[in-house]
Amino acid sequence: MRKKDWAFYLFAALFIFAGQFLAHRDLVTGTPPSITQTTLNGEAALKNLGTRPGLIYFWAEWCGVCRSMQNSVTQVGKDHPLATVAIRSGDDAKLESYLREKKLTWPVVNDNGGDIGQRYGVKAVPALFFTDRSGDIVFATAGYTSEWGIRARLWLASWI
Repeated sequence: MRKKDWAFYLFAALFIFAGQFLAHRDLVTGTPPSITQTTLNGEAALKNLGTRPGLIYFWAEWCGVCRSMQNSVTQVGKDHPLATVAIRSGDDAKLESYLREKKLTWPVVNDNGGDIGQRYGVKAVPALFFTDRSGDIVFATAGYTSEWGIRARLWLASWI
């Protein structure tokens, strides 16, 4: 590899890293902010978290990237505790209709005003928060994440 190529790739990697850092710097870690709202099914939002590594997933029905992640989140939710928060996705009836149409059985809190997302530092969806065995957030990321990426972070959370 030529010296000029090496410098370009180094600059590109630093640029991407800086962008990722700036995009994720406001996402909460540590003790998750409380979610007092119940899910659409009337359950406590974070009730399943804190026994083993789990996922808090912020999404929106209008988000194309979120739609591309639906199967991955569903599959991970079969093996790990899952809490989801729908941001600015309409009233409960609209959200329930969307969930039925897409055959999604996630526990969903409707954050139509975006207040919960603000407390978590969410500026864009999808946003994912990975919790450890005690329920604390140990990793947070925004944007597309593959099923393997989600599972890898959950595996790492089991060792923290």
